[in-house]
Amino acid sequence: MMIKSSIAKSFDFNESFNLIPSVQELKFDLGEGLKLAIDCLRLDQVHPFISGNKWYKLKHHILAANSAGKSSILSFGGAYSNHLHALAFAGKKIQIKTVGVVRGEKPKVLSPTLQDCVDWGMSLQWLSRRDYRNVAPVDCVKDYSKKYPDTWIIPEGGSSEQGVLGVRELFEQMWSADEMNYDVIACPVGSGATLAGIASANLGEVRCIGFSALKGVYDLESRVETHLEFSRGVNPWEISHDYHFGGFAKINTRLTDFISDIHQTYEILLDPVYTGKMLYGLLEWVYQGRIKTDARILAVHTGGLQGWRGFGDKMPGFV
Repeated sequence: MMIKSSIAKSFDFNESFNLIPSVQELKFDLGEGLKLAIDCLRLDQVHPFISGNKWYKLKHHILAANSAGKSSILSFGGAYSNHLHALAFAGKKIQIKTVGVVRGEKPKVLSPTLQDCVDWGMSLQWLSRRDYRNVAPVDCVKDYSKKYPDTWIIPEGGSSEQGVLGVRELFEQMWSADEMNYDVIACPVGSGATLAGIASANLGEVRCIGFSALKGVYDLESRVETHLEFSRGVNPWEISHDYHFGGFAKINTRLTDFISDIHQTYEILLDPVYTGKMLYGLLEWVYQGRIKTDARILAVHTGGLQGWRGFGDKMPGFV
């Protein structure tokens, strides 16, 4: 059964997914006479539940599922997955069934993220961490499509041709509106789809820098290259592996103090998994001279703020 036309019409994809996010200027004094101004692309503000880059990475998956007449959409993620959270809400909005394949054993009590997913109608399946590593990558699409022929399968994090296309369209739309005139664009890296979308966008001459949220995952470059294989043109890009703060979803007081300072100074809440680490790394690169202080720099806030619920009272402003 296809997405109900009346619902799809009320949730106008062309209008909803083509929102132009706001840009906020941030000014820093890095010491030793180094002053810096950068812009922050506030993808965290485009939607309260389909947060940040997830909005754009889901766009073409949802449209493709609709065009293919699929009755449901299935994807993968952890207990605090921003991707599953966004997909579940989108499924509720357009009235299509969603399935989340969750990493780990079923707990006695669901995380707040997964409880939201269930409340929004998502069915959950559980896989051990060992089995999950074998099914969550892009190769899973073929296997799960055979198992569930009426279901559209999205790789973990929306990392696919469709996910890259949605990100690329956003940046090219902003370029066409003369709102993307930068020398450097920085973003966090998880699956690599967002970095690939920016790197493949027609943005003039721009240097794209991704800051990995993962420890020791040095095949991220090959993942991005796979996404870029059929791109008509590619901007220079690279990935820093030095600012994971111990690994995925690992934090320390140095990171949380930094996020708190940003929150108090600019009223911007960064998340501790992706954007906090990215901005910390970006400022260090400038301080180290790896990026010039007079460069026009854009830092992409990819959302994911609901993930703070996995860190208890460590969130800035927690009362």
